[in-house]
Amino acid sequence: MTLVSLANVNKLTGVCHVYATIPETLQSTVSSMAGVDGEKKPVLEMVQADGADEGCVTFVLHEEDHTLGNSLRYMVMKNLDVDFCGYSITHPSESKINFRIQTRGAVPAVEPLRRGLTELTDLCQHVLNTFEKRVSEFRSQCEEAE
Repeated sequence: MTLVSLANVNKLTGVCHVYATIPETLQSTVSSMAGVDGEKKPVLEMVQADGADEGCVTFVLHEEDHTLGNSLRYMVMKNLDVDFCGYSITHPSESKINFRIQTRGAVPAVEPLRRGLTELTDLCQHVLNTFEKRVSEFRSQCEEAE
């Protein structure tokens, strides 16, 4: 999976809008993010000042809240190349996260984000598989008891 597939930089503001390639398992969620005109809204924006270091970036994740923010922050902070990682929700009525990553050395901030998302996806998949296995075992035990 490639996290960054397309980037558009606004020449006046220096803001870079990054559109993410989404795994097939999330396609139904992303398709529901179409605007009123049927136009797709960006899922992820990368906000970076002109000429700024690639290791210090704010990502804006749309249609997300503390559930993803805190989990992703934890996963990204486990990376030894990360100096700082934090997030904020600008207003309770907005469902978007400002997610800030600062890295050590020449490591671009996109790399720890990509790794954190991958590790979080793997962790969630493991929890889901374990849960489904235990439910299946429980149901088979109940059927045997009858």
